[in-house]
Amino acid sequence: MWTLADCVRLNARRRPNADALVDEAGRLTHRELSARAEGIARGLRAAGIGRGDHVGILAGNSIFCAEAFLGVIAAGAVAVMYNWRWATAELVQGIRSTDARVILAESRFEDSLDAALATGDIESPPTVFRQGSEFEALAATPGQAVQPGVGPDDPMCVLFTGGTTGFSKGVVLAHRSGIVNALNERLDVGIANAAENVGLNVTPMFHSAALLCVFAPHYMSGGTNVLLHRFDEQQIGEFVERERITTSFMIPNMVRRLLQAGVFETPGFRTHLRQLHSGGGLLRMPDKLAVRELTPQVRMFFRYGLTEAGPMVTRLLDRDIMRPELDGSIGQEYSMVEARVVDLVSGEPVGTGELGEIAVRGPGVMLGYYNNPEATAEAVREGWLHTGDLATQDEEGYFYFRDRAKDMIKTGGENVFAAEIEQILYTHPAVMECGVLGVPSAEWDEEVRAVVALRPGQRATEAELREYLRRFLAGYKIPKQFVFMEPGFMPVNPSGKIVKSNLRQLVGW
Repeated sequence: MWTLADCVRLNARRRPNADALVDEAGRLTHRELSARAEGIARGLRAAGIGRGDHVGILAGNSIFCAEAFLGVIAAGAVAVMYNWRWATAELVQGIRSTDARVILAESRFEDSLDAALATGDIESPPTVFRQGSEFEALAATPGQAVQPGVGPDDPMCVLFTGGTTGFSKGVVLAHRSGIVNALNERLDVGIANAAENVGLNVTPMFHSAALLCVFAPHYMSGGTNVLLHRFDEQQIGEFVERERITTSFMIPNMVRRLLQAGVFETPGFRTHLRQLHSGGGLLRMPDKLAVRELTPQVRMFFRYGLTEAGPMVTRLLDRDIMRPELDGSIGQEYSMVEARVVDLVSGEPVGTGELGEIAVRGPGVMLGYYNNPEATAEAVREGWLHTGDLATQDEEGYFYFRDRAKDMIKTGGENVFAAEIEQILYTHPAVMECGVLGVPSAEWDEEVRAVVALRPGQRATEAELREYLRRFLAGYKIPKQFVFMEPGFMPVNPSGKIVKSNLRQLVGW
């Protein structure tokens, strides 16, 4: 098995004049990208970086980010993708915890990096190559092509977990994870199954979904990656038309925002877009129906995964996504993944329809958490990655996500799943975003409460929402209190998921 580092060499021969990367500032062909990535690899070797050394990348979605990543792995080093949204203390912790010897920094984040280095809390400060003359000199390093000297089982990158509780852990993924996930995407859901495909990367590339599920398969096939630094509805519509974008991954909230802004009705979406992939939240049936009505040529896919799994685990195919009985399902396993539902205590498989924890194994699963053997041993037991996600599986093999184990609410002796309530709330036409929490109660141990953001121009009262939920849920699952919030004020992490610890603080629960 080859690695993504080999594609740096191969793409220059296979698709030399085709666009490899496009961002707001420019574009690179595969020949140009390969030349720059190999130059970066030579420059890193000249700077003392060897096989397996850690090189940090602090960059948004951009040509700089992509060529830095490819240059690092072409050098045989490990790319550590830092979250540019981190506060100074978080960036310090990220650098300290991953032992980066060099950092490649995009100019718009130099101030953040300088603030972190100025704290004096990083014992061995890394060498920094900044975008501009320093980085250009690195990319222009002359010489022979570097032999990375890495194989499928060597570490390729360190990606940080979502960090919805506590500081993110650094997940070490091997080169085989990148190849296996790219192959899964091409085989199962058709991402980048032709070199002419153009992928839109609008979720952050420091997360696994953008880096390994969109960028990697398009690059591996010799396709084009369009990289947008921020989510802007008008800009997305313009780029889809201008660059003839065929494929994109978006979290459900992004899909809802594009529908709200009328972007699915624009010429580019109606003419060029062929695949829409979503995950990281609930893609509700009203949104799927709206997408299908406005862009009937678009094939929709939903997927479930986590960084530790490399990242994808299951997928709900286009042929299934509109089936009412599968609404809420996360689908079946990818071709090169094995998943099962197991008892939280014993780890043994549970019966069909019984609640348990999703456990995963396969060639894409992480090597471990960097410098955290205790957390690794807790997560990976007897070859199975224990996800902490609760689910059931039906007789046809379809999985149904119920909740994070830590988000399960125990009220009056009953187990209540916040995700189940949220899924129903999302079917209400006035609800744009919602989060359900368990709040300590002297009478019930915990009581169910909900925070709701309504769509602009829509109205709904607490009594109306409670009555709506009673049509679908038992009485003990109905929130005892609702708090209404303006759209856009829900605290979310960079992947768009609501951070419930922050939401709890925001509403004083």
